[in-house]
Amino acid sequence: MLVIMQFYAFLALCFIPLVAAFVVCVLVVPGLKIRYALLSCILSLAAIMPIAFVQYVVLAIPVFTAETFGSLLVTAVVFNGLIEETVKMLFLALVPQKKQTLAAFFSCCLLFGLTLGGFESVIYLVKRIQEIDMRQDVAAAFRLLLTRTGTAVLIHTFCAGLSGLYLWLFRHKQNNVMPFVWAALLHGIYNFFAAFSMGYRWFSVAAIAFALLECRIWYKTARGITDER
Repeated sequence: MLVIMQFYAFLALCFIPLVAAFVVCVLVVPGLKIRYALLSCILSLAAIMPIAFVQYVVLAIPVFTAETFGSLLVTAVVFNGLIEETVKMLFLALVPQKKQTLAAFFSCCLLFGLTLGGFESVIYLVKRIQEIDMRQDVAAAFRLLLTRTGTAVLIHTFCAGLSGLYLWLFRHKQNNVMPFVWAALLHGIYNFFAAFSMGYRWFSVAAIAFALLECRIWYKTARGITDER
């Protein structure tokens, strides 16, 4: 019984960053409507299904199953980068823009990424519990969640922000594809280096920091264009 309670407690911990960010965004960001924020979270959950399907189909192709340097690179850039970010962007396009400010829409995009990252942590935790007996090692499970919250969840969040900024620019007749390119590329780079156990793994942290920087740069660009109008 205690093990089951611990398991559900860890599942709840996966979504604490999302809940906290949701409350802060609704209270702080002017013009952010709760229904749009909730819609972003729901769309993120819906996006997981096609991503999981594509993963099941695409990753069965031999070039993705080979455990080589080239295979890891192609898998990270093509699947985790291009394909996954494209699916996320298509669902982000369903978040209303017309009646929202840039800050409100960008907040919705970040909540979208946080939701997907949190749910991915749940899947990852369940998978790890099946692979090794983490049920009795509470500290190991907690470290796993903290690590993913500070890495995988953040890259999902910032890349969703970049894809959202691309959509904002596109709908304001500024068809600059670079925010999406950065989202796909940095997500792929993150996954590639995160696959290493040590040494090169630190480059995945650099990818997260660079994604945050790109979010800031393109947000300022989008705000400048919006202000001009």
